Amino acid sequence: MTISSINIVKPIVLSLNNTSTNEVYRIFEDEPFSTENGSIISENIFLKNLKAYVKISSLAPAQLPDISIEDSQVQATYKTLNAEWISERKQLNLLISTGDNQWFPVGSISLLNPSGYPYRIHNLMDLYTDNLMVELGQTGRLGVQLQDVGTGLLVGSDTITIHGSYLKEVVIDDTAQSITTSNDFAVSVSGSNSPVLAANTNRKYVVLINNSLEDIYINLSETSQAGQGILLKADGGSYEFYTSTINYKGAITASTFGDTAAITGIEAI
Repeated sequence: MTISSINIVKPIVLSLNNTSTNEVYRIFEDEPFSTENGSIISENIFLKNLKAYVKISSLAPAQLPDISIEDSQVQATYKTLNAEWISERKQLNLLISTGDNQWFPVGSISLLNPSGYPYRIHNLMDLYTDNLMVELGQTGRLGVQLQDVGTGLLVGSDTITIHGSYLKEVVIDDTAQSITTSNDFAVSVSGSNSPVLAANTNRKYVVLINNSLEDIYINLSETSQAGQGILLKADGGSYEFYTSTINYKGAITASTFGDTAAITGIEAI
């Protein structure tokens, strides 16, 4: 058994604005991996980084916490939290799902209009994990949801851009698949576009042999023209391929300048 892995990095970009509702928005969508060579053993998604650009201009600027030099560290922390969560604000909830559209909260961020600064950047990874990446398996998904905490949802030019990337790791057993059966065939070739084999999604191997006194030209397509394509020389010229190396399972056609050409061969599945 030969095991190999494929790592694919994909971007995340989700924009929320004044048309966004309080529905759950998936942070990313992903389709199952497919391959015609080998079998998939496992798929795993890892969230690598995730941030949110937040610009809230519909609210009055939030005032900085009034921290004095006499305040203890605990008092300063509470004043900072009060400025963050008691100020006029909007809210974005962060959610996680196993992929069945049942969403569970993992945290929230307060959306303020920061005093003296036009926007804020939030590191959303801090709310999902203390590790370098979030492991989601094959079907796990992340989502966000706007919540009205007294000031409505996004209005006017309010904007949230969630951006980042995730890594998709696919483990494949690419051991060559065994041939279960083979079919002999014989076809006549005359002029252009003579059909040799129809498309076959189960094809694993093909060999074509020219058993005539005319040169034959093979094309891995539904059309062919004499003088173009793969040349099978007269009286025994041949061509073969495994779909594990040349992944073609479509129609095969042939052409010749003569009128008496013939091909025999084997298609294995």
